[in-house]
Formats: sequence, C-alpha cells, structure tokens
Amino acid sequence: MEQEIIETYTFNPEDYHDGRRKSDSMTFRDVVKEFERDFHQRHSCEYALNLYANSATMHLLEKSCNAASFLSYGMDLTQGNAFDAEQDPYINHAIEGHSRHIFVYGIDSAYMETSDGHIAIDEEKGIYPLTLLIDNSMRNGIIRLAMPTSDDEGEEEHVVIDSPKFEYA
Repeated sequence: MEQEIIETYTFNPEDYHDGRRKSDSMTFRDVVKEFERDFHQRHSCEYALNLYANSATMHLLEKSCNAASFLSYGMDLTQGNAFDAEQDPYINHAIEGHSRHIFVYGIDSAYMETSDGHIAIDEEKGIYPLTLLIDNSMRNGIIRLAMPTSDDEGEEEHVVIDSPKFEYA
C-alpha cells in the first residue's frame, strides 16, 4: 500500500495580483519553490513530487508562470462527484479530447536547475518534475507537497502471469 510524506503550507491568496505577491513582486511560483526547499529541509532524503491544491490556487500558479490562456494547470482529482481519478486514471486524458485547453500536469522542481542553468531530471537523487494535482476539497490558500512512499517493504509481491497456452499440431 502506498503512503505519502506530506507537508501542508499556507498563503494568503489576497496578497497576490496577476501571480505576484503585492508586497515584493515575488512570483507565486517562487513561493512554491520556497515550499519545496522547506519540504526537502524537513525530509533531507526526499524531494516533493506532488503538489495538491484547489483550482483557484492552480490558476494563481498559471498566472505566476505566465502560462498561455489555452493552458490549464493540474490533473483533476474529483472524487465522488463526476468521476474517481484513482479508479479511472486515464479520465483526464479523455477529458482533454473535449476541452479547448491543453493540460499541464507537471512543472520543473525547484531542484531541477543545473549549475549551468539547464533543467534536468536527476533519477539518482529522486529529483523529478512536480506533478500538479487538483483537489477541490482543499480550501483556498493551502498547498500540500507530498512524496509517495511504500509501506510494504519486506513484503513479497506475488504476481500471477496468465499467459496463453499454445498447442502444436
């Protein structure tokens, strides 16, 4: 069974205009990067892989990244209302076919920038893009950063492979 290491962060949405904090013009994306750094500092061996937030927060993130109007950030995790994304993980791709938006499911992690300014995945360290997940049960002004873990270490997984049997004539 999969678990997650989770840290919850708060911010005041009223402090932002067009994706920037009114007091110092810092982008909301840079604030999220600060949250990522805090997550790593609290869990020194782990990097956040998932960002959970509601639609309004994702829209704020879109603005802070200067996303084009046809881009929509996040994979919808609507559960119990219209569909269950865990039961049908491809539902978001089906929705895309009927939308006028292109969905963005991940953005670069705060740790993906290399010393020469390029963006790179580091599989050895576990640094991957931050997956954007919309959870509209969350209230505005809340972000959850998470790192999936597995709590079934030491348990053996038995996989049954049902292969067809061939007969030779």
